[in-house]
Amino acid sequence: MKPTVHFAILGMLTCMSCFSQTKNPAPSDPVSSGKLEKMPEALENRFALSAIPSHLRETATTYVLDPAKGYVLSHKGTNGISCIVVRSDWQWSDDSFRDDIFWAVCYDEEGSKTLLQDYIYAAELRARGMDAKQVHDEVTKKFGAPTYPNPSRAGVSYMLAPVMRGYTHGPTPATMNMPHYMFYAPNVKNKDIGGNSFGPYPFILSMSPGRDDYIILLVGETEKEKILVESKDLLADLCSYRGYLCTTDETRKHTPVD
Repeated sequence: MKPTVHFAILGMLTCMSCFSQTKNPAPSDPVSSGKLEKMPEALENRFALSAIPSHLRETATTYVLDPAKGYVLSHKGTNGISCIVVRSDWQWSDDSFRDDIFWAVCYDEEGSKTLLQDYIYAAELRARGMDAKQVHDEVTKKFGAPTYPNPSRAGVSYMLAPVMRGYTHGPTPATMNMPHYMFYAPNVKNKDIGGNSFGPYPFILSMSPGRDDYIILLVGETEKEKILVESKDLLADLCSYRGYLCTTDETRKHTPVD
């Protein structure tokens, strides 16, 4: 996105900014084992790095997930940007963790020191055996502490990967082709920027209000198609790895408000 992204996907009811905080109850939710498997490291790195523009990838830092420990450093970069594939949407505290959440995100230097740490800490706690509610409580407990600061300036997290799978406003995760940018905007509301609901113009996504509120900007359709074409090999490998990560006509059209 439920707040984040059990992915982040922008908890959108009628407006995307609510997305992170609402999810309809789902008695028919298909069973997910909740036990994470380690993703092939080369594929995980490629997927993580696909979230940023190509000219930033060579010098970016990547972390890969060891389900028994949490995130571990895979490559130390030099440009201040850090990339992961999120597997635990810790902000959805009312649901059990699943094994079918996959979304790539890269934080700039400020976000790497602050917002990224929520996901790294959450993965560590999940590896210790905590459930979603326990993880949510432990992560949010640290908010506002001197050793756990909020972003001190405006910044950007990139989600330009060709495919993502996470929660929207529906009962189960959805796979979408929805590359976008997220600009840090703590405590900013749609009314402050003239935003509305999900669409081609900037709008607000409130994930953890006051900490990781974002201005969301989707890439245009031309740029989206260019990303999909340039990522055809990655998309094929992700589809081969997990069928629910396959790109189809449905995933191309799917949005968080569907």
